[in-house]
Amino acid sequence: MISIAVEIFKEADKHQAKENYKHPILNYVKLLGMKLQTAYITHLLYEDDHGETKKYPSITPWLPFFDLSKKVSLDGKTLYDMLYRKVENMKIEVDLNQDLVLPWPWNYSRFVKVISSIGESRPWGKWKQDTLNHRILVLLPMGICFVEGGNHSITSGIIYGEGKVQTEDIYDFSEIYKYVYTDGLHYKRIEDDSIIANVKNLEFAVIFEVGRMMNERKVSR
Repeated sequence: MISIAVEIFKEADKHQAKENYKHPILNYVKLLGMKLQTAYITHLLYEDDHGETKKYPSITPWLPFFDLSKKVSLDGKTLYDMLYRKVENMKIEVDLNQDLVLPWPWNYSRFVKVISSIGESRPWGKWKQDTLNHRILVLLPMGICFVEGGNHSITSGIIYGEGKVQTEDIYDFSEIYKYVYTDGLHYKRIEDDSIIANVKNLEFAVIFEVGRMMNERKVSR
């Protein structure tokens, strides 16, 4: 999986970047994340997940990686310190059809309603951003988009293949690469090779290391 990323970077090095050029590694990040995206979008088709123990808990920027409180350095820095480094004075337009967007549709009736009602010639019309409800956090450099509000309607946009959301909730994850790497089985501290946590999601472990490669090459969403 990493070797594919390496080859994509090699091919991209041959490109002459033109206006609005999107690095193809971002398409690979989306491909890697689609398994988790699909699991979350489709889980209500199979079961009512509203019990005390949720198979699909609220999807957060740390859920695919490891717990916020885990120390990533010997001097006590945590994942929280690495994750929440907000990029000021920046705005991104998230494309629900192009970007890796991870919603958490959790309510059966809302799920049915938005899928039935949003769309051209349907009761609520074409998909459009609701600035009071739709909130998306973007994690750079990989461009992973975590939905923090409007989960059901954003899910409908992903399914319908349309919709764009403007966001200023943009966080730079690149500092973590000074302290952490993953071998696909564990996340480990670079300082002493000690284990921080087990890998919970192989695809996102690959995305983690692809993010390192992007950071080294100054490629970002």
